[in-house]
Amino acid sequence: MIIVSAPGKVHLMGEHAVVYGKPALLAAINRRVVVSLESSQDGLSVETTEGEAYVRHAVQVTCDHLGQDRLPGVRIIVSSGIPIGYHLGSSAAIAVATVGAVIYHLKTIWNPELINQIAYEVEKKQHGNPSGGDNTTVTFGGFIWFRKEFEFLRSIWKFPFSFPQTLNHFVLINTGRPSETTGEMVALVKMKRDENPGTFEDILSDNEIQTKRVAQAIKEGNEEMLIDAIRHGQRTLEQIGVVSDRVIPLIRQIEEAGGSVKILGGGGKTGAVGFLLCYHRDPSRIQELCNPYGYDVESVILGEEGIRLEQRS
Repeated sequence: MIIVSAPGKVHLMGEHAVVYGKPALLAAINRRVVVSLESSQDGLSVETTEGEAYVRHAVQVTCDHLGQDRLPGVRIIVSSGIPIGYHLGSSAAIAVATVGAVIYHLKTIWNPELINQIAYEVEKKQHGNPSGGDNTTVTFGGFIWFRKEFEFLRSIWKFPFSFPQTLNHFVLINTGRPSETTGEMVALVKMKRDENPGTFEDILSDNEIQTKRVAQAIKEGNEEMLIDAIRHGQRTLEQIGVVSDRVIPLIRQIEEAGGSVKILGGGGKTGAVGFLLCYHRDPSRIQELCNPYGYDVESVILGEEGIRLEQRS
């Protein structure tokens, strides 16, 4: 049996902007997908609570890339600790873990660069025009500075320093699963950009400034800069229309309480936006603010390890 796991991820800043050549800062988190693969006499079978077609697609893309007509009889079991559709990188984690397991099964090689390359092709089915940042973070883990200038030119830089414990005050706020998919939100942003490219470019440039400030704040352990950069970056996301009116009042309340909070990934337009990433020194205060909305607050650890080959036998 082969067992491979991969983490979820969060955008500290740069989602949506990264699609248009701006940088994004992402972090792997302590939520994981586990993919188990074992030989079977019954052809290919997939056991998963959600996304069977996506897992089968990941298998086929991997086989095509390796010049294999089809995968010999195997049973694939997907177990996920990452809720699907909440912008925590579940599709990227499933793609990366599945690709890693299939490659190892067919070739007995462990090559994260190749896994990442193929997982990016898999992700195109889910999101249409992904940046590649999600699968890259899930594969390599830690904190990833990611920028795609062109399809053939991508910059990937993993922070060579650890996350300062003085800044270890992030939590996740569950606002519910968005009615819009990430692909739909990406398409919405593209439409708005096409309507007013000049204004949109100004917003993206501001987002880039805040992304750089978040990175600098982490490097220096500068809490004041981190909070301010997240607040300003969140404003740019509101300006491009990926933050629903339902969650903005809570965001302002958290800011007034001395914290900062932002959407993750695609966001949402009409209602729930998935998880919010919040920075505040007192999680109980955040839960208190979330109670009237019926939102739960969850702990989260940033900078976790990337893909792992858990078992090979």
